[in-house]
Amino acid sequence: MTTEHSTDPHASASHTPGTVRVDFVYLTGTGRPIAAEAELVGSWDQAGRPAADWSSTPMERFTAEDGCAAFRASVTLDATTAWTADWGVSLHRPDGSRVWGVPAEVADPQATAQVRQIMIAPDGGPVARAEFRLASHRHNGARRVVQGPGAEERIRFRMWAPHARSVEVAFAGPGGYIADDGHGEDELLTRLPMRRLPDGWWEAAAPGFADWVGRCYAYRVVRDDGSVAWRSDMYSLRQRGTGDVDPCGARYGGLAADLDGAVSCSVVVDNREDARFWADEFDPARPVPRRVEDLVVYELHVGALGFGHTGAGTFADALAFLDHLTELGVNAVELLPMAEFSGTRSWGYGSSHLLAVKQSAGGREALRGFVRACHQRGIAVLMDVVYNHYSPNAQRSAWQVDSVAPSRNIYYWYEGTEADHPHPDGGYLDNISSGWAPRYHDENVRALFIASAAALLDEFHIDGLRVDQTTSIHAYNSLHADGTTVPAANIAGRKFLRELCQTLRIIDPRVILVAEDHSGWAEVTRPAEAGGLGFDARWYAGFYHHLIGDGRNGHGHARLLHTAGRGQGGPLAMGQFATALTAAADHTVVYTESHDEAGNAEQSARNILVAVDHAPLHGETAWYAYARLRCVAALALLSPGTPMFLMGDELGAAKPYLHDRFTEAKEDLAGLRAGPGAGLFACYQALVTLRLCQPALRSRAVQIVGTDDAARVVAFRRWAGDEEFLVVASLRDEPTPGFVLSHPALSGPRWRPVLTTDAAPFGGRAAVTGRRALSPRGDTVRLDLPTLAVQVFHRRERRGLLGRFGRRGRFGRRGRFGRRGRFGRRGRRGLHR
Repeated sequence: MTTEHSTDPHASASHTPGTVRVDFVYLTGTGRPIAAEAELVGSWDQAGRPAADWSSTPMERFTAEDGCAAFRASVTLDATTAWTADWGVSLHRPDGSRVWGVPAEVADPQATAQVRQIMIAPDGGPVARAEFRLASHRHNGARRVVQGPGAEERIRFRMWAPHARSVEVAFAGPGGYIADDGHGEDELLTRLPMRRLPDGWWEAAAPGFADWVGRCYAYRVVRDDGSVAWRSDMYSLRQRGTGDVDPCGARYGGLAADLDGAVSCSVVVDNREDARFWADEFDPARPVPRRVEDLVVYELHVGALGFGHTGAGTFADALAFLDHLTELGVNAVELLPMAEFSGTRSWGYGSSHLLAVKQSAGGREALRGFVRACHQRGIAVLMDVVYNHYSPNAQRSAWQVDSVAPSRNIYYWYEGTEADHPHPDGGYLDNISSGWAPRYHDENVRALFIASAAALLDEFHIDGLRVDQTTSIHAYNSLHADGTTVPAANIAGRKFLRELCQTLRIIDPRVILVAEDHSGWAEVTRPAEAGGLGFDARWYAGFYHHLIGDGRNGHGHARLLHTAGRGQGGPLAMGQFATALTAAADHTVVYTESHDEAGNAEQSARNILVAVDHAPLHGETAWYAYARLRCVAALALLSPGTPMFLMGDELGAAKPYLHDRFTEAKEDLAGLRAGPGAGLFACYQALVTLRLCQPALRSRAVQIVGTDDAARVVAFRRWAGDEEFLVVASLRDEPTPGFVLSHPALSGPRWRPVLTTDAAPFGGRAAVTGRRALSPRGDTVRLDLPTLAVQVFHRRERRGLLGRFGRRGRFGRRGRFGRRGRFGRRGRRGLHR
């Protein structure tokens, strides 16, 4: 935590000896109206002396030079002796609630206090200034600034390079690239020298702004040893290239469009918004879900769209795909990372410029258009973000910005000095990800990550984030030299994650935050205010390994689909899977498949191949494959976790989804839907609709009421209020008539059939079994189990079935899914015919 103390040389001569006037400034840095009022709170009394009981002072609202709301107040403090004043800001939200506005913690590893500090010294001068900036995405980099009403707008460049001897802004010519020897600079534009600021920042400004928009620029950094480095802007809003060419520092004579965006020059962007763009963002008839429990998530990789052409897909392809998602019924899309990354054919997990949207996919405007289109359809948009490492190809961005010494590599964590290790690289930290660990203890590094997340909410209206591999941030940090754990890095990582989550909740209290976390640590989803990390949910990879499994992770996992697909006919570990089903209730996202487990990981494959042990998908083999897929889909979609599935799961996609060859293996999703995947798609439709229509199926409440490994059966109950559902799954390869379930929770009113995955419209065999209501005898029910099917039953404890599941309701006897409805026993496409 930095301390601030600056003197105003123009202070009034009426200054009282032994005091100092401190001008406190709170900068929101966001275009969203996060507070109507603010109150300065500090560790002094009304007389300005240090006090255990903190005093408060109303703050004045004003507009800062970045165009965002800010607050200020001045307080006279005692300066007869040296002391440290702690301070913070209480924000009054427009709805009347209050929130603490300083989510950053003090640097002390043993403390978690969220305050700023300023040193008060007797000889410090009459005036000091202390400020806090919540988000810096509108402040650093190349930005438009206006210093007051009626003032001329200017362009300002800000770069962090604490060890640099000098920094200049240079501008590129038509090629969009400046070589290591300076070739490629625009000869008509003079470099802008930057002046050094406190805390290692450099700044340059020039009149006007509009004339600078669209210009390509890079920073010419003279490092601490006198060497010259050309670096793009870590706060870049756009990179010039849309191709795959990396000149590697050599002179470049090709087209700017062919450049790899990760290594090309940055581009000046006007990020001001036209309010009319978002005017029709929402449809009241189709509200966007804002709780993680209410989501059914579709994991979408934009680059894997665009069947029929070999290049990576774009947001135009994603827009065209929205009709499919709307008809499927999902209400959330999770995008693989779309921050600028190396090349065009990538999953995006090696981000090079965290605030720049991948230009080859369409860039900023295309992402905004996609989000708006989703919101108009009632679909929330989540974005994957990566803060556990930088791009492996960071030679033109984060790597050795202002020094070649490893211990002074400002964006990367380094322990000790080079002399402390047998090899200079030994001081870097590994964290089981693709590169050295970031320097989480430095607030400028944290600010960059937080700025990128804040921009997604503020400028793109993203509804939530999935933070990649958080375990690498808070648990996996180890010294590269010998693998020893580095507790200080883990602690700093936890501080960062708490700060990230709390900052985003200040900006948008309803933001959805999901961690890819494999630690099993309960603090991940504990509120940050209570000492946890503050996420709403965590990815539960164990659920996948229990439900699906692969050839690697056999020990300790049920691997139902993997084992069933081998066709040996023996028992399945249904009881073991039941433990995962129960554990899914603890703030999890569960999935039948994710990008990692769909053929990219060793001995993994798309589920339709796992379902039949890679046998050819013909005849009976294909029927068994689809039947098993319908079962695992139902077990995930009806579980107490938030369900997610990977693009193509709903259609039986079969091609391996590889991180480096996905463009060569694009699936014909439209063809699958019109052909062999039609029944599976219809089953997903019905399951998604059922879950989203029923609070009982979106609740975290679950109770196992029966398991039978030999019969391959698991049964569980879900409820909310007086609504109850019974889900019975059989993964047996033949029917099981007269199966008996006994559990006290089964007693009471009859259980009426709602859905079976064996229905003819889903590609099932529409067996007669399972069509009748279950009438408990005591705590026992007897039911007929079809081959490879999940059956769903419903009852209401105290009132008749008069609503959606009533006799005439959508799922009732005469409703769409009822006995006499379209999918009913006597309907045209009966579920239970």
